[in-house]
Amino acid sequence: MKYVSTRTPGKTFSFSNVLMGAYAPDGGLFVPAKVPHLTAQELSRLEWLPFHELACHVIGPFLGDWMPRDQLARIVEETFCGFKSRAVAPLYQTATNEWVLELFHGPAGVYQDFGLQLMSRLVDYALSKEGTEALIVGCTGGDTGAAAIKAFNGMRGVTVIVLHPSRGMTQAHRRRLLSTGQANVINIEVDGDYADCHRLCERFLKGGHRTSKPLISFNSVNWVRVLAHLSFFFYSALQLGAPKREVAFSVPTGNFGALYAGYVAREMGLPIRQLIVATNANAGLHDFLQSNLYCSSEIRATQTPCMNVSVASNFERLQWSVLNGCGTKVARNMELLEEDGRIQLEQNEWLQARKLFDSLAVNDAQAFNSIHEVFVQSGYRVSATTAIGLRAARVSRRSLLIPMICLATTHPSISGAGLQCLSDDRCISIPNDIGALVQVIESLSIDTESRLL
Repeated sequence: MKYVSTRTPGKTFSFSNVLMGAYAPDGGLFVPAKVPHLTAQELSRLEWLPFHELACHVIGPFLGDWMPRDQLARIVEETFCGFKSRAVAPLYQTATNEWVLELFHGPAGVYQDFGLQLMSRLVDYALSKEGTEALIVGCTGGDTGAAAIKAFNGMRGVTVIVLHPSRGMTQAHRRRLLSTGQANVINIEVDGDYADCHRLCERFLKGGHRTSKPLISFNSVNWVRVLAHLSFFFYSALQLGAPKREVAFSVPTGNFGALYAGYVAREMGLPIRQLIVATNANAGLHDFLQSNLYCSSEIRATQTPCMNVSVASNFERLQWSVLNGCGTKVARNMELLEEDGRIQLEQNEWLQARKLFDSLAVNDAQAFNSIHEVFVQSGYRVSATTAIGLRAARVSRRSLLIPMICLATTHPSISGAGLQCLSDDRCISIPNDIGALVQVIESLSIDTESRLL
């Protein structure tokens, strides 16, 4: 399996390049040069497999010959055996032809556990094979950072650097980030909101800063995060009748990673009729699908800070797909977005996205009304992010005859209660300045003994 950048056609990369990094050398994102396709007969053979075996079949082709298949099977089984549900991602019916797909049974109680638990084991395998060490760097509004810490804490050869914003995070999310006592996890608070934090992290990872170790992103710019999501799309669809029956998904989203995985699953042959993009009040993706205008904007504070995203990272991958892999156009669009804060696609290109995707923006009040509505109707409790997906499904679904699968991305009981927040001296505060971040990370690279390296 070869990979290419979304911005430069022609040059190919190995899976190792993709796993052990972040952005492509030209600043784009890695995507598979060719998506493998499964026939209806091949899909039918996966129908009754346990989750980890199905995941291995779906994920394996994207690794090529980088790892022996029996070794991958062991790693995938180990990844999911730590989830609290034996089904890994069980379905719960909440209404007629409507199901919630519970993705919160991993160690951190969030859907990001799927990608990060797999990534940590693949990185550990690579570091052991190559005898090297790594810096794992990323930014978070709360959930992704908590999952990254659970995945990498205490791992030898790895330092985890978690950037989070000083504004827009709830105290519960902050307590979750600062409750780890592991020496190889460094929390850095950036003066600003999530958009500031994301831009700073992106500048660092793209900046060519010299470190003695590989720089790996734990955010969904890393393809492995997207790749792992394929497993639950295939598993849930097959449980509800695919490939003989079409299905639809509603996905609460910030950076579009899980939604892009759904798009790839459809390209692989899964009969997905509809994907619903469910956003909170930070509705850039919804606005694009409604008007073909994609803008960066000031982030609004909400009760779902993990979805507070201005510019979704994986929107670039979607562009590459609907533009038929034209890296030149993607590069031009991303340059315009950086310079002007807005872009439009050609009408026929935008319509390609609209064929599959619908969308809805849901504010806090609507989300909490949805929590109440679902509980009254079915006695089932959902989180605010899951409620956003459920409301979007009920408003935007195209057919009541097609099973609607709503992704439950966070456990309804997650809060900071019961977590002891360590003292703030375990958290480094920096201004929104690339020089300050570089200085901190360079000092961490030198001080390796105390970081389990």
